[in-house]
Amino acid sequence: MKISAQRIVPSRAINTQRATSWLNRLALALVAIGLAASVQATEVALLDQNYVLFNSEAAQDATAELKREFEQEEQQVQTLGQSIQQLQSRARTDADIMTDTELAELEDELQQRARQREQLVRQLQQVQGERRNAFIEQYQPMMAQAIETAVDGSEFDVILDKAAVVYHRNSLDITDAVLEEFNALYQAQQ
Repeated sequence: MKISAQRIVPSRAINTQRATSWLNRLALALVAIGLAASVQATEVALLDQNYVLFNSEAAQDATAELKREFEQEEQQVQTLGQSIQQLQSRARTDADIMTDTELAELEDELQQRARQREQLVRQLQQVQGERRNAFIEQYQPMMAQAIETAVDGSEFDVILDKAAVVYHRNSLDITDAVLEEFNALYQAQQ
């Protein structure tokens, strides 16, 4: 009895190994066939959407309007920066002849102006971020339409973000064509 039990165990292990090996080969073959078929049938284009959006005429107009709108705040930032530099220069040159009280007052004024400048800069950055997001949201449908128009009649199956691709031929890049279409749509809207 002992001998027959030993014969059964090895034969089951061999059959299991054969079945597993056969299934692995079959799965690998199916994956290889699927990859080969998808590679042969796929035409890929590359697009840098950020370049299109932020180099478009719409972005140039929005940037000019933003500069006009916040011209006073930008001037305040520059004025505060110059004032801080002057106070720092005064602290360096006159520190030896100033009393401790005068130095403390100068330091307090310097810190106050630095806080004002930082707060103003943060506010401007927040507004710019909000406007940037609103700009993207506003012009996303136009971007989609420009892409559709630019690739209409082409054989592209997939459009990838240009920043995510390590290597490409320039002939696959449709960014300039989409920018041209985007600007045309923007001009038609004006």
